[in-house]
Amino acid sequence: MAELLKYIYNDSFFKTYADALEEVLPSFDRRRFMEAFGTPHWASLELKQRMAYLTHITQKWLPTGLQHKVAAILELIRLLRARGIRNQNLEYIFLADIITESGIDDPETSFAAIEQITSFTSFEFAGRAFFVRYPVEMMQQMLAWTHHPDPNVRRYASEGCRPRLPWGQQLRHLVKDPSPIIPVLEQLKEDPSDYVLTSVANNLNDISKDHPVLVKDLIRKWSGKSSRTDKMLKKAARTLLKNGDEETLGLFGHHRHAAYQVTGLTISKDKPAIGESLSFEFTLANTGDTTSAYRVEYGIWFMKSNGNQSRKIFKIAERTLAPGHKVYWNKTHRLADLTTRKHYAGPHQLSILVNGSEAAVSGFNLVMKRTDAFVPTNL
Repeated sequence: MAELLKYIYNDSFFKTYADALEEVLPSFDRRRFMEAFGTPHWASLELKQRMAYLTHITQKWLPTGLQHKVAAILELIRLLRARGIRNQNLEYIFLADIITESGIDDPETSFAAIEQITSFTSFEFAGRAFFVRYPVEMMQQMLAWTHHPDPNVRRYASEGCRPRLPWGQQLRHLVKDPSPIIPVLEQLKEDPSDYVLTSVANNLNDISKDHPVLVKDLIRKWSGKSSRTDKMLKKAARTLLKNGDEETLGLFGHHRHAAYQVTGLTISKDKPAIGESLSFEFTLANTGDTTSAYRVEYGIWFMKSNGNQSRKIFKIAERTLAPGHKVYWNKTHRLADLTTRKHYAGPHQLSILVNGSEAAVSGFNLVMKRTDAFVPTNL
């Protein structure tokens, strides 16, 4: 079982961090600092709570005054890099929260700090408060950062203004009206960094959930000029494609009128247990008289805690088939609990989707985890 993320704050982390603090802050008391983390309270905290607590304790040792705090943090970052801490790390993201806590009333100093800190650890979560307080100024700054030489800063120009950033504060004004974001994404749509383009795609995907027409218009406008942009747009359209939006499917060459047949859908187990894997197989054939492109997915109707079912769609592949040609698939899906999904016993359905339409369906009954308890036979 993978170790919980909260354990990134281990002995190695504290040695490296305390060494850097000791070098930067003349008044730093290592023993007192470490005492704050050797308590039952610290042990009980989860990841985000630990990050907030590190922010709180670090603030106690930093100098007063925003500019002095920023200078100390930047020197800490320099030393941490010298000690081998990589850029875009997770464990030091709490340093960004210090700027939000101390600098929300000083945007000029804070914006300069964000530019430097986001190269080391992303500011995407801590920066949300600045968008709420300074919506116009932040978008102007984002647009300026699209020309920054550091891809980490250019990536933040997109990632920072995502309207529906997962695990981050929703930017409601941009959910309602995403038009201020579009000039930023326009500048970044052909960025040489895949890291940046992934963020652009994620931002557009966020926007598509509330403004699908806008995103479809951008796909039409931006496609066909660059293979990198075309790949990014396909990723940006993933929610529209999974939802079977006919217009979006057509923009990528997948048409509902394409002739096909799905045969032989077979599921390996009628009663798989939670935690087990389920295999299934099927064949797709082009039954028409023209070559056609097919987007092939499978959906599982999962049982929810309230007894209702909810479908989750998973992409299999995209294939172009000549008339009469067919392709066979054998896939496996693990029915194990995830941080984003808990499984419940009961009837489930598995369906094959082709170009957004369900083409074949089969059912199975998910049961509780099996046990290997010994049952005596000589009673």
